[in-house]
Amino acid sequence: MNTLFLSLLISSTFLSLSLSKELCNPQDKQVLLQIKKDFGDPYLLASWKSDTDCCTDWYQVECDSTTNRIISLTVFAGNLSGQIPAAVGDLPYLQNLVFRKLTDITGPVQPAIAKLVHLRSLRLDWLNLTGTVPDFLSQLKNLTFLDLSFNGFSGSIPSSLALLPNLGALHLDRNKLTGSIPESFGTFKGSVPDLYLSHNQLTGEIPASLGNMDFSVIDLSRNKLVGDASMLFGLNKTTNNVYLSRNLFEFNLSNVVFPSTMENLDISHNKIFGSIPPQMTQLPLQSLNVSYNRLCGQIPVGGKLQSFDYSSYFHNSQNGKLMKYRKTTGCMACCNNCVSSTHPYWSRAVLVECDPTTNRVVSLRIFSGNLSGEIPAEVRDLPYLKTLEFHKLTNITGPVPTSISKLIHLISLTLSRLNLTGPVPDSFSNLKNLRVLDLSFNSLSGSIPSSLALLPEIDILGLDRNKLTGPVPESFGNFVGRARGISLSHNQLSGKIPASLDNRNFRLVDFLRNKLEGDASMFFGPNKTTQSVDLSRNLLEFNFSKVVFPTTLTYLDINHNKIFGSIPTQMTELSFLSLNVSYNRLCALIPQGGKLPSLDYTAYFHNRRLCGTPLESCK
Repeated sequence: MNTLFLSLLISSTFLSLSLSKELCNPQDKQVLLQIKKDFGDPYLLASWKSDTDCCTDWYQVECDSTTNRIISLTVFAGNLSGQIPAAVGDLPYLQNLVFRKLTDITGPVQPAIAKLVHLRSLRLDWLNLTGTVPDFLSQLKNLTFLDLSFNGFSGSIPSSLALLPNLGALHLDRNKLTGSIPESFGTFKGSVPDLYLSHNQLTGEIPASLGNMDFSVIDLSRNKLVGDASMLFGLNKTTNNVYLSRNLFEFNLSNVVFPSTMENLDISHNKIFGSIPPQMTQLPLQSLNVSYNRLCGQIPVGGKLQSFDYSSYFHNSQNGKLMKYRKTTGCMACCNNCVSSTHPYWSRAVLVECDPTTNRVVSLRIFSGNLSGEIPAEVRDLPYLKTLEFHKLTNITGPVPTSISKLIHLISLTLSRLNLTGPVPDSFSNLKNLRVLDLSFNSLSGSIPSSLALLPEIDILGLDRNKLTGPVPESFGNFVGRARGISLSHNQLSGKIPASLDNRNFRLVDFLRNKLEGDASMFFGPNKTTQSVDLSRNLLEFNFSKVVFPTTLTYLDINHNKIFGSIPTQMTELSFLSLNVSYNRLCALIPQGGKLPSLDYTAYFHNRRLCGTPLESCK
C-alpha cells in the first residue's frame, strides 16, 4: 500500500513539473524582452511579461510547434516609436517578421535583419523608414515575400534583389526611389515575382530584358519612365495585371499582342499611340483604362470593350490636338485615316452613329450634359438602333420608356446615373438581341422581373444602386443566355438566394448591401470559372469551411454577414487581388500560404476567434 502511494506521489510530482515547464526558449524570451525594452515598454507589447510563457501567453509572436523557437514576430497598428531594435537579428529561427502601420517607426532597415537566414516573409510597410533599400537583403535566400512599401526610402533599387531565388512578391511602391529599373530584373534567378514599383521617381527606359520575364502582376504606375513597355506583353505569357499609368511611355499599341490571361490593364496618362488591337475583344478584362494617350481609330466591337465607362477611353489625341468629327462622312479624322466611330468621342461631338452601308442610325449615346425631362417615346422610331445610352444625366426623370422594347435590334442598353423611377419594365424580355442591360444608379423600385432570364443573349445585367425590393427571381438560375455578370448591389432585396443559381457559372456576382439571408455557397464550385464575388453587408449565414472555390477567383468580399466556420486551406492556392472576410463569425487559424498572410489585417478582423498572420498569433 505504501509502495503504491509512493508511486502515485512520484508520478504526480513529475506530471506537475511537466505541466509547469515553460515552452518558451529562454534565449528567445530574453531577446523579445530586450526588443520590448528598446521600444520603451509600450502598451502594444503589454502581454510580454517575464513571468509568462511567450509561446502560450504572448501576443504578436508564434512558436514552432515542435522546437518552441520563435518563428514569427508580427507587430502592427499601435503606438510604437523609435527604430527597429538590432535585437530582432537575435531570433535565429524567425521565418516571418512584420512591422506595419506604425508611422512613428523611423530610421533605416535594421542591418541585423541580414542574420535571419530562415526568413521567408519580411514586411516593413506603412512605417516611416528612410535611407536606401539595403543590398544585404539579397542574402535572405529563403525570402518569398518582401514588402517595403509606404515608407520614405530613397536612392536606387539594388540590382542584387534579382538574386533572391524564391521571391514571389516584391513591394517597393510608395517611396522616393530614383534611378532606373535594374537590368537584372529581367533575369530573376528563381520564380518571377509580382513586381510593385509604383509611386516612386524612377526614370529611364524599361530594360528590354524584362521581356524575358512572365510577370503575373507588374505595377510601374506613377513614375517618370519613358520609351517602350510592349515587352511586358506577349501571347505566350500568363500575365494578369499590368499598371503603367502616369509615366511617359511612347510606343505603338497597334502592334502589341496581349496574353490571353490579361484581366486588368491601365496605361492611362502616357504618350502611347496607334489603335486598340482587335485581339483585346478576346481578353477576360475586368478593368481597362487607355485614357489620356494619343490613340486613334475604331474601338473594336466585342468582348468587354463596350461595357467599360467612357472615362476608360476619353482624352486621346493626335499630336496634341483633339480628334475632330467629320459630319460629312460620319468619321473621325485620326492618323490620316477616316474610320467609323463605334465608340463615341466623349467631347460631345459624336453622339450618333450610322451604319456605313445603309446609313440608318445604329447608335445613340448622350451623356454628361445639361439635359432634362423624360426620355422621349420617339426613340422607338429608330428601328435599327443597336446601342442606346443615356448616362450621367441626373435631370432625366420619369419611368423607363416601355417603347424601348420595340427596338428589337438593340444589343446594348445603358440608362445609368439618371433619375429614373418606377419599375423595371417586364417588356424588356422582348429584346432578344440584348447583351448589356445597365439600369444602375437610378431610383427604380418594385421587384425584379423574372422574365429577364428569358433574354437569350444577355451577358451583363446591372440593376445596382436602385430601390428594388423582393427576392432574387428563381428564374435567374435558368438564364437562357450565358449571363456572365450580374450586379444587384445597393438595393433592398430580401429573402434567400434561390438554390437554382447553383446552375449558373457567373464570372461576376455583386449582391452587396441588400438584406439577403441564408446560404450563398452555390456561387462557388471547383468546376466554375467565377472571378469576382461581392456578398458583403447582407445577413448571409453558412459554413465557410465547406466551400470549394473556383481556381479563377481573384476578388472575394463577404464582410458584414453571419458566416461561420474556418477559412478553407484551398484559399492559399488562389491568386487573390482582393479579399475581405471581416465582420463575420469565422474562427481558427488563417491558412499560412499563398496571398493570405500578406493581406492587410482589416481583411480578417472582427471575427470571433480568427487568428494567425496578419492577425495575432493563435493561443
